[in-house]
Amino acid sequence: DEANPRNLNKHGQILELAENWDDPAGDGFAWRLFLVAGDPEDPSTYFAGFPKERVSPISCPDNVAFDPHGNLWISTDGNQLGSHDGLFGVATHGERRGELKQFLTVPKGAETCGPVIQERRVLVAVQHPGEIDGASVEKPASTWPDGPGKLVRPSVVAVWRKDGREIGV
Repeated sequence: DEANPRNLNKHGQILELAENWDDPAGDGFAWRLFLVAGDPEDPSTYFAGFPKERVSPISCPDNVAFDPHGNLWISTDGNQLGSHDGLFGVATHGERRGELKQFLTVPKGAETCGPVIQERRVLVAVQHPGEIDGASVEKPASTWPDGPGKLVRPSVVAVWRKDGREIGV
């Protein structure tokens, strides 16, 4: 159907919802596809009309947040493109609408979760690093965050710009 334009969709999509007459108290809404995830070279992907050759590949959007500038931030879980999960930012308005850029990547087997986007700092939870088939305590797929010989554990990571400028501008 229109809201899920691909059969057996392993990459996911994001719908954009708008209240009738842009009234947050309205009793109805309209929707449209904002992003159809997957390899940008796949003809079935869509990035709000932005040129696909100029976006980062994304798969399995999971959590979303908005920054103070109205950009959408998307964390992924279960990347089906063969790379690690990550956090992606995408412009929601203007001439860059649909321009999707990867902001960070998490360790092998981890999920990016719960993004909090502030003016000068981004927080993400890194869940279950190293959770892949064949991994065990004796033979971990990841030793993040403390390195070899240490237990793997989830963490919260803060990222900020060295120059102190705002993120997402």
